[in-house]
Amino acid sequence: LFCMRYFTNFGYMSNPRFSGHETFHCRHFWLKKGFDFIEQGLEFNDPQAVVNLGVGKNMVSSIQHWLNAFSLIENNDLSEFSMRVFDNDGYDPYLENNGSLWLLHYYLLKKDYASLYRLTFLDFRKTRISAEFSEEQLNDFILKLTIRNGFKISSKTIENDVKVLIRNYVPLYKKGSKSLEDDFSSLLINLDLITKVNNSFINGSQEFKFLYNAKSNLPSRLLLFAVMDTFEDQMSIAVNDVQIEVSDCFLCNREGTESKLQELQELGYIVYKDDAGRKEIQIKKKITKWTILNDYYEKGI
Repeated sequence: LFCMRYFTNFGYMSNPRFSGHETFHCRHFWLKKGFDFIEQGLEFNDPQAVVNLGVGKNMVSSIQHWLNAFSLIENNDLSEFSMRVFDNDGYDPYLENNGSLWLLHYYLLKKDYASLYRLTFLDFRKTRISAEFSEEQLNDFILKLTIRNGFKISSKTIENDVKVLIRNYVPLYKKGSKSLEDDFSSLLINLDLITKVNNSFINGSQEFKFLYNAKSNLPSRLLLFAVMDTFEDQMSIAVNDVQIEVSDCFLCNREGTESKLQELQELGYIVYKDDAGRKEIQIKKKITKWTILNDYYEKGI
């Protein structure tokens, strides 16, 4: 596992990490399996973990990595988020609700345990003139960034990280039943954040595209949950800050952000103000991020 500290054009990030997933993308059922494993008081370094989890040794390490990356673990214990979602009596222990996947994506970028994800969706994407890119271009961006900041990370480590990221978000549908099964087990493909551009290549490498749009499939309540989590204890927040700090993580453009904020005002959660060109939201005092989350799962929208 490689860790480093560096500056980017888009701000300071501490202790970024590469690798740790053993080249396995996160399967759909792994997080619940890992959650139950920890809840039972079991430990990943126990030789019996292979038997208890029913996977190979490298996959045991990968499951532990993804539990940390998706913020299910905090300080070596289950996080409040994981307890609320993955407990047997939780909101969505088997990830049948697409909104749970949005939450996982948000925490993946927020926690920055697997740093490639924030670098890709924010830093790398914002350097692009167009939304199209290849694995090779992303590899090159990360490698140059590490070199510029004085860190020696092997190009192979970065290549493996990028391949795993793509597999988490993009169904590649290669021929062969095993590949097809792996594609459908990939955790975040239903979010439509990255897509493969069919029959299109950049210098011989498959072309992909960031889907930066109004994100009609992102529930407004989950956007508000992320806003309240990001701007904790703040009651007035500039819409521009919402866009940069939260909406951009979801690849939700300004049109989508404003539409969702209007909807949240209609639902009675916020006041959306536009005074002399300064747009801001004011959070109603009676709500918390957890009441928002509870409302989402109760109402399903």
